[in-house]
Amino acid sequence: MDKKLRHLLEKTLQVTTPLAQAAASHDTKFLNVLLGIYRVSFSTLRDIYYLSSNEESGASALDLTRKVIEYGIAVEYMLWKGKEKMAEQFQEHLDVEMHHTLEFLKSIGQDLESQSTEFRTGVENAESRYLSLNSHAKERKNWAGLAVDKMIETLHAAGKLRDFDFSRIGEAYIWECRLNHVSPFVVRNYMGSEDGQIASDFYMRQAIMFAMLFHLRLATRYVDEIRTLSSSNVYPELAASVLSILDELERLKPE
Repeated sequence: MDKKLRHLLEKTLQVTTPLAQAAASHDTKFLNVLLGIYRVSFSTLRDIYYLSSNEESGASALDLTRKVIEYGIAVEYMLWKGKEKMAEQFQEHLDVEMHHTLEFLKSIGQDLESQSTEFRTGVENAESRYLSLNSHAKERKNWAGLAVDKMIETLHAAGKLRDFDFSRIGEAYIWECRLNHVSPFVVRNYMGSEDGQIASDFYMRQAIMFAMLFHLRLATRYVDEIRTLSSSNVYPELAASVLSILDELERLKPE
């Protein structure tokens, strides 16, 4: 199964490369955000593929899968709450993040005025946009004002995630958080070489499976959005290939 999974992972990268390389076909807030998120997902999936060729790299791969899931859930949340409005909120939060970074640089004595004219202009524009934000936008801890685990719960409660998907995604996210934070379970598996190998193999299977599922979901979301905006059946061969890979993944699942 591992060899088949890795083959499907390689196939997924090959099939979805054109989407990652192509420029946005329309200039809407949501499509631009979706393209950026899709490219993050693609590059992360590629990193997981590289890791899959090395021994005992499953923990690092599953840690990366958390990123793919978080971006995938963010897109589902945007679609539910209003894609253009939420995409704008996502973009606005960039100015909040930049403001906090600039404040930190100032606090450690960095002289921003000594930087290039282009840099200073960028800082001035970012700070101007930050000042124009309302207090709620400035106080949000992240772009949505909601942690990812709460997004998953909210999507499920609203009927946007089936019970089956909710339970599996939730469990996968718990495993990924264990690998991202301090976990006695993870540490325990590093105490013996045999336990470490078994754990790594388990982590890698989970990493490839969930990263592929979420990346392919993002691919279909992206193609659907382009089709809606262009009113045409774009990327028909790519869409068919994605469905074929999903079918092969389904047949790999244990009974």
